[in-house]
Amino acid sequence: MENSEKTKQPAAQRAVWIIQLVLGVLALAAFGLWVYKAESLSVLGVTGAGLSLGLFTLALMLAAPKAVRFLSAADEDPVRALGVRSGRSSGFSQGLRVVFAVLGARVLVVVLAYVFARVFRNYHGSIFATLESIWLKLDTDAPHYIGIAENWYSTEEPAMYALVFLPLFPLMIRGLNFIFGNSFVSAMVLNTVCSCAGAVVIHRLAFIEMGRRPAKLTVLFTFALPAAIFYIAPMSEALFLLLAASMLLTLRRNKFWLAAIFGALASFTRSVGIILIVPFIAEAAAYAVRRARSSGGKLPAGVAVKLAACAVILCLGSFAYLLINKLLWGDWFKFMEFQRDNWYQGFGPFFGTVSMQLDQLVSSFGSSPETALGLWLPNLLFIFGALAVLVFSARTMRTPYTLYFAAYFAVTCGATWLLSAPRYLTALICIPLALAHLCEGDVNGVATARAKAKASVVTVLFLVGQALYLIMYVMEYEIY
Repeated sequence: MENSEKTKQPAAQRAVWIIQLVLGVLALAAFGLWVYKAESLSVLGVTGAGLSLGLFTLALMLAAPKAVRFLSAADEDPVRALGVRSGRSSGFSQGLRVVFAVLGARVLVVVLAYVFARVFRNYHGSIFATLESIWLKLDTDAPHYIGIAENWYSTEEPAMYALVFLPLFPLMIRGLNFIFGNSFVSAMVLNTVCSCAGAVVIHRLAFIEMGRRPAKLTVLFTFALPAAIFYIAPMSEALFLLLAASMLLTLRRNKFWLAAIFGALASFTRSVGIILIVPFIAEAAAYAVRRARSSGGKLPAGVAVKLAACAVILCLGSFAYLLINKLLWGDWFKFMEFQRDNWYQGFGPFFGTVSMQLDQLVSSFGSSPETALGLWLPNLLFIFGALAVLVFSARTMRTPYTLYFAAYFAVTCGATWLLSAPRYLTALICIPLALAHLCEGDVNGVATARAKAKASVVTVLFLVGQALYLIMYVMEYEIY
């Protein structure tokens, strides 16, 4: 038995070295190809692109040893029990405290937005008109979601371009309209409910991974991020956050059928929902290895069929959306044409996006400082901030979360002419999870004190950033 374990260790180490070598070669090849094909380059743009790709590759290299152990089922991470004092009634009361805390925070943001509108825009409409003016910001996606809720998808210009937005969120608004009779009110109520429910799910997921204090920090960071203001606006971020967190929580508990359903709903809410297939495959692979090992080295056929069926179910949300494209336009991927023609977006390397944004930041400082401060600077801060979190958490974060983090980042930030990095990355639950883990201390007093200090600094920075971001949003800067 000991000899077997000794032979496995060098084999695992070789696998790690091979993975790291392949990652390095692929990164160099991708960067070289991008430089070769680029129509115009600047020193700053190339430097920023190289730095972002380097950080991303470093994170994956650092994650490789843990990933090899996880996928070979060498790491056994049991689900944390609720504990003696966390029975059903105690868990319910904790959930209520989370709900009331998040609800109070959301109300505070709405009130501050109203005050900022009165002070900075000198807006003197009614309270409802003011709120509608703020949160139905016309240059964001909000009017499109409201339009789909009220009129479904259209094949006439300009409403036809709303096809790029997925239907679950507007369908839920439409359902609530039977109660409230107003799409804006329905959207605000829906996002409030989704934010509160999402906070409870996130708290449970973080508790399973890290314990009580980091669970509270995870919820705090989730709604303290500067772009968390978008969980109030009539857009699908809050619903997506709830569904993605629910998928990860059920997946963590090996409830694959339920995880697949949540994943399908998430992929029917936002196009990036399909990326949840990445953590699903990682968890399913490790689960299959454990079951095969416990069954004498052979995976039971029933387990294999179940995992494959669940993976198919998870993809049904994306399939349903593509079917809508086909039924309306006769083209499964018509939304990509609209994305390209109206939003100038396609698929590209995320480091190319960084290069573009750095060049735009420099050029806009002189001609349009509002654009530089409200659009390009927040985008770059979020992109590099997310990369820093990914690098520092790569060694210790659970492998499915790391892989989801990396895949989600690469796809969302790879959208050419990206304007919405803060909003997209805020809806990535792995960021507050990783931050809470990084801010957690050990059992001794010194480490705990340092952990509290780190958490306090991060919280203050986020809240100040959210206040500034909210002011710019209310003042109708180019914040998308």
